[in-house]
Amino acid sequence: MDKKNQKCRLGFTIVEMAVAMLIIVIIAATVTPVILRWLPNYRLRTAARDLFSNMQLAKMNAVKSNSNVAVVFNQPIGGTTFDYVVFADANNNLEYDAGEIVIARTLLANYRGVEFDTAQGGGDGLTFTANDDGLPAIAFRGNGLTRSNAGGFGAGTAFFINTDGRTISVVVSAAGAIRIN
Repeated sequence: MDKKNQKCRLGFTIVEMAVAMLIIVIIAATVTPVILRWLPNYRLRTAARDLFSNMQLAKMNAVKSNSNVAVVFNQPIGGTTFDYVVFADANNNLEYDAGEIVIARTLLANYRGVEFDTAQGGGDGLTFTANDDGLPAIAFRGNGLTRSNAGGFGAGTAFFINTDGRTISVVVSAAGAIRIN
């Protein structure tokens, strides 16, 4: 083969680069609105799954340790008010006391655009019975059943809403069953 007839081509032409950039821009313009609609719903479902998982964690720890494990909402600890806290309730009063072991704590601020649905549950988005501190609370006993502040069976629902107005709830039955609606 003659070296004069052989083309040595290194890199891309400006036209090829412009076409590639145009394709990327078209794909981005098509996908961006879909992602922007999907993201708030993803955060809503993730917040509900997080509470569901932490309720399951509380139940599992109660059974494992054969003691009460409480979930208290709007719980202040060390200057921060957490949306809910899961802790080993050593004195069975459904109130967080210094020295009790915190298993999990969550801020809904981690799920931007998600909050408790204040149009549900008496204005705070929660139907759990209040403890003596006035905070909605529920505990799991060593047998997996729930407990309220009065000592009987506890039950309740946490209602979530996102910026799109979509809602989801986490329900705990008196028998200790936990589900997402």
